[in-house]
Amino acid sequence: MVNLEWYRTFKAVYKHRSYSKAAEELFLTQPTVSNQMSMLEAAVGHKLFTRKSKGVVPTENAKFLNNLIIESLDTLEKVEASYSKSVQKEERLYTFGISEDLYKSFISGQVLSSFKHLTVHFENDNKKLFGLVNQGDVDAAIVREDYPTFDVLSQKIASSKLVIVGNPNLNTEELDQYILKNDLGKIQKWLEHQVWFSHMSTNPFIKFFWLHCFHKKRPKIFTNYVIPNEYFMLQELTKIEGVAVALKANAQAFIDNNSLKLLWETDDYPDRDYYLIAHKKQEVFFDMLRKHYND
Repeated sequence: MVNLEWYRTFKAVYKHRSYSKAAEELFLTQPTVSNQMSMLEAAVGHKLFTRKSKGVVPTENAKFLNNLIIESLDTLEKVEASYSKSVQKEERLYTFGISEDLYKSFISGQVLSSFKHLTVHFENDNKKLFGLVNQGDVDAAIVREDYPTFDVLSQKIASSKLVIVGNPNLNTEELDQYILKNDLGKIQKWLEHQVWFSHMSTNPFIKFFWLHCFHKKRPKIFTNYVIPNEYFMLQELTKIEGVAVALKANAQAFIDNNSLKLLWETDDYPDRDYYLIAHKKQEVFFDMLRKHYND
C-alpha cells in the first residue's frame, strides 16, 4: 500500500527538482526523501526521477503521476489547513515578506496590529521574494509584479503613481508656471538644476519618470544624496531643500502633513501595481490579509 506521505514527498521533489530542497520544505533528511521515492517507485512499478549533476529530472511516468494526484493533494492540504484549530488563526506565527521601501505604506501600524505574532522578512528583489513564497519559506508577501503559478495565490491590492516631491521651503514659482503652460522643456531644465535625492544609486524611479514624461532615457542630473530606503530618503528630504521622485503611496503621508510638497504629478507615468501573494498552504492567512487591504 502506498503511504500518503510518499505522495507529499513526491510533490515536493517534483516541484523543486531536488531531493535536498524537498527535504528542507518537508523538514526531513535527504536520505529519508530518497528512501520514500524508492519505495514509491517500487509501489507504482515505474522510475519517477533521473538523477543529474544538479538535482533530479522527472520521467514521463512522474509527469503522468503528478497530473493524477496534484488536485487531490491540494484539496487535502486545503482541508487540513481549514480544520486545524489547535491555535487560533490570529495567534499563529506568520512570516510576511516585503521590500523596505514599501514597509511604511503597507505594514507599519496596519497589518501588525491584526496579528499577535508576525515576522517581517525584508527582501528588495522582487523575484527572490516571490521565490521565497513559492518555496514556502515566507507565508505571504507584497510584490510589484504578478507571477501566476500553480502554488501561489495572488491578488492586486493597490496602485501608485510616481510623483516629484520637494522640501516645502523650495522656491517653485518658476516650475509652477512651466507646469501651468505644460512646457516640458523648461520643466525638465528646472528639475535638472535641483539638488536630487534617490533611494538607489542606479536611479530607477528618476529614469522611469524621465522616460515616460520627457521621452528621454538618460536624465541629465547629478544625484546628490543616495539613501537606500525610500521612506528614510523622504524623511531626509524634509530637512534639505531638494527634490526626489517617489511612489505617491509612500510620499502621501509627508504631503498630508506638509513636511513635503507635491511638485508635479502627471498622468504620463503609468500606475505601478502591487500584489498580495501567498503560498496555497497559507490560504487562511492570505484571506485575512486580503480582507484587511480590501477594507
